[in-house]
Parts: sequence; structure tokens; C-alpha cells
Amino acid sequence: MEVFYEIDNYKGEYPLVLALGNFDGLHMGHRKILKTTQIKAEKINARSGVLIFDPHPLKILNPLQEIPLLTTLHFRAELINELGLDIFLVASFNKKLAKIFPEEFVKEYLVDKFRVKGVVVGYDYSFGYGGLGKVEHLKNYGKEYGFEVKVVEPYKIRGRKVSSSLIRRLITSGEVEEASLYLGYHFTLEGGVVPGEGLGKIIGFPTANLQIPENLVIPGNGVYLTLTSWGGKELYSLTNIGLKPTFKGKKRTIETHILDFNDNLYKHELRIKFLQKIRNEVPFANMEELKKQISQDIKIARDIISQEQYSRNV
Repeated sequence: MEVFYEIDNYKGEYPLVLALGNFDGLHMGHRKILKTTQIKAEKINARSGVLIFDPHPLKILNPLQEIPLLTTLHFRAELINELGLDIFLVASFNKKLAKIFPEEFVKEYLVDKFRVKGVVVGYDYSFGYGGLGKVEHLKNYGKEYGFEVKVVEPYKIRGRKVSSSLIRRLITSGEVEEASLYLGYHFTLEGGVVPGEGLGKIIGFPTANLQIPENLVIPGNGVYLTLTSWGGKELYSLTNIGLKPTFKGKKRTIETHILDFNDNLYKHELRIKFLQKIRNEVPFANMEELKKQISQDIKIARDIISQEQYSRNV
């Protein structure tokens, strides 16, 4: 997959079918859009591509409205590459672009710059100043400027429309197992290991304290069964998210204890897949009570693992 940061770096040398959208999370609905893009491109001997704006347009349009993202731009690119698209385009979203009217966007970008032969969007796609451009407008512009527009209907699982907002709600409430159904993969966080307070080591369960990029969705407080990527392998782990109330913590932390593991993780980057929530975060009367509970958490985790419920490759 070819990656182009900034539109001016793309030369538009080949026929292109382009998927439009933010694709945060790259969930099952997004995957349907991208698969449709690939199929259309193959039919007309064109290349398949996806255009994403960074930062998220709402960060510019409404800075006071915090919308935590499901994926970093890097991870989104990785997932799109795995799906087999040809081109990944990243355009900087700024105040100037926010003011462009729908037809200007179509003419300046889709027609003149990208020379699209086809465009694929979701049923609720909007574009241009204030989101004035809707799917029907895009279809009309397609007829006028000579490109086909394919609109993908909502993807439903268990009768619910798959959406990034639904998945955010599930994850923040700790329902990571349910969220994985809509994502098509286990919700994943990645970050660097930074110094912690060393409490895990003191009580006999050393942990890696993760620093996650800002503005990402974080699962609700509690203890989770996870898979941690390390040294080209995925190792089962327990990840605690919360304030460590037993120690009267005031800062929310993400700490991972890898089962049967003794290597030093400090300053390394880790990727953590969330498989299942084991319990909520609760305060304990003392350190001994906490140690007993962690031992019980590990026993529960091993019981789940022994059932071979989870694939390391999901």
C-alpha cells in the first residue's frame, strides 16, 4: 500500500476509486465500504484508495467537543493495509478546508486532484462546509463530473447499526468483548512503558505502566484479560485500568501484568488487545487483601485461557 501524507504529494497518475470517510476504528461497517471500493476498482481496472482527514474534522469544527478516537492514524493505516487497499491518502484538516463548499470539494479534490473514476461512501456521509453536502448531492456531482458514486447501506449486527459512537460507548463501559463483534477485531491500545510507582513489584505482581497517546478511547475502570505483544509474540496478560483506590490514587493509570514473564519492559512500546473484562475496580482494606484478589484474578484468567476461547491472531 502506498501512503501519501498531504494531498499535494499524490500525483493522480492512475484511475482511482476512492473511499471517503474518517474510518475511526475501521469497524465492520467501514470494512464493508472498503471492500466495496476494492471490488469497484477491480471491475474498471483502477486502483483502490481511501482518503482520511487528520486531525478529526470535529477537532477543528468544534474544539470544545472532545471526541476520543478508537484508533491512532498509524494503527488505522496498518489495518487498511491488511485489507489490501492500494492507496492511503491523509489530508490535513484545517480551518481553510472546513470552509470549502461541497461542490468546491468535489471539483478541486475529487475531480482535479484525484481524478476519481468512482467514489464509495457510507449512507450517512456528509462533506463540505457545515456538512452541507449529503449523499444525494454527491450522486448529482458524480453525474455532472463523470464519476460513479456507490452508497453503502448500514452494516448491522444483532439488529444494531455498527457505528464508531456505539463502539465508543461499549468500550468506555467496559464491554470490550461486545465491542470486538462490531470492530471485527479485539480493541487495541498501544503505548510506551514509563516509570510507575513500583507497587506491583512490591506486592509480587510487577506491571508495565503504559503511557497512551492523548484523545484515545480508554476502557472503563477494571481488570481485563488481555494479549500483550512483545518480541514478535502475543502473551496473555492482566491489565488494570483505574485510580488504584487501595493506594488512594488520584491519577488514572493503565498497568499490565504479563503472565509468566520476567523481562524488563521499561522504555519499550507495547500493544495490548482487550479480550474480556474480569471485574470492576474496587478498593481493598489492605495490601494482603489486594494480593489475594490479584491471585484470584490470575486464576480466573487462566481458566478462561484454558478454554481456548480466544485466538492470538484476531
